[in-house]
Parts: sequence; structure tokens; C-alpha cells
Amino acid sequence: MLASFGFLRLGTIHQMNALKNILGSLLNFVAATWFVASGLVDWPKAGILTLGALLGYYMGATYSQRIPASRVRLLITLIGILATAAAFWNQFS
Repeated sequence: MLASFGFLRLGTIHQMNALKNILGSLLNFVAATWFVASGLVDWPKAGILTLGALLGYYMGATYSQRIPASRVRLLITLIGILATAAAFWNQFS
């Protein structure tokens, strides 16, 4: 999402990160609603995951504002590269 927002030049990295968090939250809400309606939720595990997600959203939004934009971009790029490498490694090993 951040790469797409960057190509569209939607603002600073902090504004784009906020938009990404909002859209991600909405996507997760729709998915959660679907799983609840389908009866496919393991409630104890879902509660733990929800707390982790909320903590992650809060900490990400709070601490990314304190980091210079150039470092946020670098960190996001490194995480993307590592996640891609891990996915390829798992796929082909």
C-alpha cells in the first residue's frame, strides 16, 4: 500500500502511513465480520490477535511520527525486502 501511495504522491510518508493504517483497519474489520458471520472464529485466539493488532496500530502510529521520514522509508523498504525474501525462501525450500 505504501509503495502505491508513494507512486501516487499522496503526501508525506507519515500521512501515507496513517492512510494505510486506516485502510488496513477497514479491511480487517470486513474480514472479521465475514468470519464472525460464518461462525469460523476461535474466540480466545481472536481476542489475543485483536489485542496485538490494536497495540501494533497504536505503537506504529505513535512511534513512526517520532522517526524522520527518511528513516521510516528505509525501515519500510527493509521490512518489505525481508518479508519478500522469507516468502520466496519458504516457497522454494
